[in-house]
Amino acid sequence: MHILKIIHGYPPNYNAGSEVYSQSICNELSKHHKVSVFTREENPYEPCFRIREQKVNNNLTLYYVNNPQGKDGYRHKQMDENFADLVKQIKPNIAHIGHVNHLSTGLIDELNKLKIPIVYTLHDFWLMCSRGQFLTRSIGNENNFQLCEKQDDKKCASDCYTVYFSGLKENETSEIEYWSSWIHQRMVETKSFINKVDLFIAPSHYLRNRFINDFGVPENKIIYLDYGFPTEYLTKTEKSKKKTNFTFGYIGTHIPAKGINILIEAFKQIEEPATLKIFGRANGQSTNALKLLASTSKNKIEFAGEYINHNLANDVFSNVDCIVVPSIWGENSPLVIHEAQACKVPVITADFGGMKEYVQHNVNGLLFEHRNVNSLAEQMKFAVSNPDKIKQLGERGYLYSPDGSVPNIQDHCKELEKIYSKFIYKLWRITLDTNPEDCNLSCTMCEEHSPFSTYIKEKLGGKHRRMPKEWLEPIFEQAVRLGVTEMIPSTMGEPLIYKHFAHFIELCYKYNIKMNLTTNGTFPRTIKKTVTEWAKLIVPITTDVKISWNGATANTSQEIMKGIDFEQAVANVKEIIRIRDEHFANTGYYCRVTFQVTFMQNNMHELADIVKLAAELGVDRVKGHQLWTHFDEIKHLSMKVSPESILQWNEYVKQAKEAQEKFRKVNGEKVILENIIPLHENENKEIPESYECPFLEKELWISATGKISPCCAPDDLRNTLGDFGNIQNTSIEDVLQSDSYQNLVKNYKKIELCKTCNMRKPK
Repeated sequence: MHILKIIHGYPPNYNAGSEVYSQSICNELSKHHKVSVFTREENPYEPCFRIREQKVNNNLTLYYVNNPQGKDGYRHKQMDENFADLVKQIKPNIAHIGHVNHLSTGLIDELNKLKIPIVYTLHDFWLMCSRGQFLTRSIGNENNFQLCEKQDDKKCASDCYTVYFSGLKENETSEIEYWSSWIHQRMVETKSFINKVDLFIAPSHYLRNRFINDFGVPENKIIYLDYGFPTEYLTKTEKSKKKTNFTFGYIGTHIPAKGINILIEAFKQIEEPATLKIFGRANGQSTNALKLLASTSKNKIEFAGEYINHNLANDVFSNVDCIVVPSIWGENSPLVIHEAQACKVPVITADFGGMKEYVQHNVNGLLFEHRNVNSLAEQMKFAVSNPDKIKQLGERGYLYSPDGSVPNIQDHCKELEKIYSKFIYKLWRITLDTNPEDCNLSCTMCEEHSPFSTYIKEKLGGKHRRMPKEWLEPIFEQAVRLGVTEMIPSTMGEPLIYKHFAHFIELCYKYNIKMNLTTNGTFPRTIKKTVTEWAKLIVPITTDVKISWNGATANTSQEIMKGIDFEQAVANVKEIIRIRDEHFANTGYYCRVTFQVTFMQNNMHELADIVKLAAELGVDRVKGHQLWTHFDEIKHLSMKVSPESILQWNEYVKQAKEAQEKFRKVNGEKVILENIIPLHENENKEIPESYECPFLEKELWISATGKISPCCAPDDLRNTLGDFGNIQNTSIEDVLQSDSYQNLVKNYKKIELCKTCNMRKPK
């Protein structure tokens, strides 16, 4: 896939948390995907909004938009237009936004126009606070940077935008009105993102809840997902021998929101010998002011300067005993906390926002009262006096893993891939023809096992195809990345005979993918399992057990399904449903049971009775499809063979719907009828244009030999659709993105096979 990452800054020019995180995911994703980054630079000597390209590697390209004057503006028409031209050129599959601050809110609209899905990771409050942190900013207030509860147009203008006022008293009212209007319009703009973005990601529960409760993001449109980290350079290190005193560390930018002044004031209260090292890029007057504040400390305060992320463990964490995160705003998920925990360095942080989600007092660190100097000093004094205890707390590491390890960047990006895939692809199910030539019945209509079929003998030379066991897991791995939720073992043949069926089940559990099972209902004892044992194995991991069912009487069933024991099949269904209901009562998980019918002239006289039998047994659904006439011997059995047979079918449909109303399951529910719909008069020649394919972009088939197919039509027919590659040398994603597949999606209604397909149905 091609991912467009949008972020307001990118290392090395910008090294705050969201920028470092963005670089980490881009580096990892580019190992498997094409990644383009749209970010900013501030070059006063070049034209505004010019885009400069920089190639990092074959899969990773940076596009810098020049915005030297965009500190407080939120929408720039020229940037939007240049961005749109770029997107049309590079053609990404999805956009992942980290920030549009310092860029333009209009980027969202351009993506919407081009129908590119948008995932938005929230790093702060910028969408609902024009300054991003809910901290006040004003002129003349002795105690600035107060916490703000919520956005309010007039209050924001008076508290935060007085920096733009003239200072003349007679202008104050009009200036408040102007900036109130500005803020209002800005908030209307960002509030519109709720409907324009496909999914929001919050790296803390605190942030997620704020956006739900205070901003109105629907709960189903915002998920929690913690950050991931390149843990290869975040390893536990030996403490530097040069260090003598107990040493505190601060890592981050030198801005007021980070609360470094509180840290310095708290550190000054420590009487015992101790050291404070402040790491991070200098920030002009802010850093100078902090140095002045630190100059009166009797204990050493060292401004250690910048560090290289990849050297964080050796250059920073090996030189400190504890990390302090003193932010005065509601930080959502500070990277530094996770980085410290990865290296088993204890953390002292505030009991507020997302910070307290990752540090539990006296478990893996210490908490102090937010913005309280004395409370922070108390915890720092405890750390100095109890070095062994504080070290022990550090050993716990990350709270949400058994061994204290933080989420690694590889697993994190796999989660992102799943999220992207849900919006890029609509694929939700894959059928693996695991063992198409293995079956214990000979059904009349079966392409391979019918008494009329010569397929196995002539086309396969009597050989049976069986999917190798070693293919299964790589296919599951691809499937889960693409958002697939169901897998079907063979629809040709009997899947329960497959030698590696148990392994198939294991993989369903491992990758959290449900099985959708089509079986002939015999529950063969080839591996010495009773129907009860089969049911207990299948039901917990299966969404739907579709049982081939082609009659309401023994005679009709046995005429079509050669070798079936009808009475035993009925008994098997009863047992499956008993186990299903028992499992549901114990766990709340419900596995649907379906009668799968082939609509033919020699069984449709019993369609209403099949519906009745389903209701009596507790079967949830009766579905099916019109007969594929593989052989001349069965062509006369099609319900579409003539206008008269179509009229007859429509009468059977009417009878089935009447039976659906008359006969209910024990719980009073109706049996679901699917694909049991009237046929049009000329449907034997061409189905209506409005009928849609239920499979394209939703399902794929992979044969026992690895061949990838777009639909379930008989082999000879679906071969006419083209060659879509083999799983041995082609990825599923490559198939979905290929020109041949996309052309089929766009033009299938013009293709001969699709014009008369038995599976197309009304919207």
